[in-house]
Amino acid sequence: MFQVYLFISAQRVAGCLVAEPLQVARKILSSCVNEKLITDATKGKRRPTTLQFGSICFQREVARRASSVDANDAVNGNCSGAIFCENEVVPVACGIRAIWVSPSNRRKHIATRLLDAVR
Repeated sequence: MFQVYLFISAQRVAGCLVAEPLQVARKILSSCVNEKLITDATKGKRRPTTLQFGSICFQREVARRASSVDANDAVNGNCSGAIFCENEVVPVACGIRAIWVSPSNRRKHIATRLLDAVR
């Protein structure tokens, strides 16, 4: 069963967080993403314009993309596009399925406030 947290500003949804109950999870060791692999794989393919979580649908907005590749990793060629996790599981209270903030409300600590509300 998912829990959905909404951040409302000026009678509009400015942010959304979807949390799910979990007992254990693995820590992420690396989240380096090779942007070239992503763009080559999706070149010519259109992404769906709606994002659905159960009975809740979100309309996808097009925003400019920022690279998540660390400059040192890109120079060293350490970006395989994979996310590596530890083998050992650790106890957790919940997992974050998705987090979203509208483009006009980014850099206003809304995502942090949503995460604080989940805690």
